[in-house]
Amino acid sequence: MIPKLLLAAALLANAPAVAAQRTARPKLLVGLMVDQMRPDYLTRFYDQFGEQGFKRLLRNGFQCRNTHYNYVPTVTGPGHSSVYTGTTPRYHGIVGNSWYDRRLRRDVYCTDDSTVQLVGTPKGIGVSARNQVSTTLGDEMKMVSNGRSLVVALSLKDRASALPAGHMADGAFWFDMNTGDFISSTYYVPVLPKWVADFNAQKKADFYRQQTWTPLRGPEAYLNSVADSNAFERIFKGKTAATFPYNLSQLAPLNPPAYEAVNISPFGNNLLTDLALAALAGTELGRDDVPDLLALSYSSPDPVGHTFGPLSKEENDLYLRLDLEIARLLQALDKTVGKDNYTIFLTADHGASEVPKYLAQHQAPGGAQHHATLNQGAADFLVQQLGPGQWLETERNNMYYLNRPLIASRKLELARVQNLLADYLREQPGIAQVNTTAQLLTSGTGAFLETKLQNGLYYPRFGDVRFELQPGWTWELGVGATHGSGYLYDSHVPLLWFGAGISPGVSYAYHGITDIAPTAAMLVDSKLPSACTGQPIVEVLSPAAPPKRRQ
Repeated sequence: MIPKLLLAAALLANAPAVAAQRTARPKLLVGLMVDQMRPDYLTRFYDQFGEQGFKRLLRNGFQCRNTHYNYVPTVTGPGHSSVYTGTTPRYHGIVGNSWYDRRLRRDVYCTDDSTVQLVGTPKGIGVSARNQVSTTLGDEMKMVSNGRSLVVALSLKDRASALPAGHMADGAFWFDMNTGDFISSTYYVPVLPKWVADFNAQKKADFYRQQTWTPLRGPEAYLNSVADSNAFERIFKGKTAATFPYNLSQLAPLNPPAYEAVNISPFGNNLLTDLALAALAGTELGRDDVPDLLALSYSSPDPVGHTFGPLSKEENDLYLRLDLEIARLLQALDKTVGKDNYTIFLTADHGASEVPKYLAQHQAPGGAQHHATLNQGAADFLVQQLGPGQWLETERNNMYYLNRPLIASRKLELARVQNLLADYLREQPGIAQVNTTAQLLTSGTGAFLETKLQNGLYYPRFGDVRFELQPGWTWELGVGATHGSGYLYDSHVPLLWFGAGISPGVSYAYHGITDIAPTAAMLVDSKLPSACTGQPIVEVLSPAAPPKRRQ
């Protein structure tokens, strides 16, 4: 046993180190998520970025270059949940942007909540994080501070605001593309706070809806992108080609809802930064020594990517403009919170594939399956094997839901029917991996895709048979980008850390996206979320001597 005097001496000796650690604790933690951002955007566009946006984060922060989503599907709802809960869909329950509910026999959207009402608009289904069955980083910060930590989440998408906000937030606000206002629900606030109402009164969305999107820079800034006129992009209604310029005032009336054109443009990012600056000015975020959380999700890169693809001039230009928004946000944080008083992490909710038509034209591996063809083939096969009946209820998120009441009434074993369907799917073109739910629940850690399927399995919302397509394969050989698979083009995302408690550096070690929440929790002295499976990133918290950075 250590003598009490020696123990006291050891504690006193370590006190300065403990105190030094606590002085680095930020007053404000800012979570930045970019919807559909690949890591190569930081290198492809680096030379054209300004000095005060992404370059400042890279120059003075810590970069984790090998960060991945460790489950499928790689889509917005599960992505935001996983970052802020520190776990995968298997434990937080958000298995997709929507899923099929066997009991209700219909689809359920990830943030639908009929027990609450929207605030700020008279129409629509209530929104909350109730379907998320794990606590979030913000929830834990609220609990350990006895409610004194402020937690605010902002995005254009409801799911990218409500899910990061969690269950105890002081506010979650998202963009109503029908009215141009930011709204919330009674799950979070009874009425819109004054700073949000005042922001809506400025009608900034109307201002941005009158803008014309033209290239920010000259031709030399877009050398790593394909030509503006090409066959790989969707064409807006109201235009005859997917080429600059884009006059949003002419596009908006032709693309309902009314403010959709703002969302599918870089001006959606401007609008969100405007709201973030209003939040910093109109709330007490970062004003005292109790750490607060501001969760921001830039949504517009996702519809722009889906429309034009990752190699497009439009995507290139959007990121040059987003760089300016990051700089504007950092400048506001410096002024309102103080340079040494906030910490940022920046990541994405998923990556993106190359455009299928681009891959085909360049003889790269890829192909297309077709939902209707595959589903009809599966249904016909089960009828041939089992007799007449509607054996399939539906297919969602690459999952087949079998008609279990029919299977029970025919006195068939569920596992047998699952295996029959799985065997059929394995023979179809473009199918890489097929597993029954029983296999995923009972087998040990499997291969690359099988492990990701296991991590995405939350049984109450899961189907009977789950499959993945081959690399490069999609559901149509079309234009624009897509995402959702377990392959690296969808799972590999950037991760940057910057600010208080962060030393410059870089790591090439593998990290799961679930490592973000526990790392952030250590920075703000918080508990870990209730179902957290990630591990703190030691390199971020205790970095070695920093390497030389590119200037």
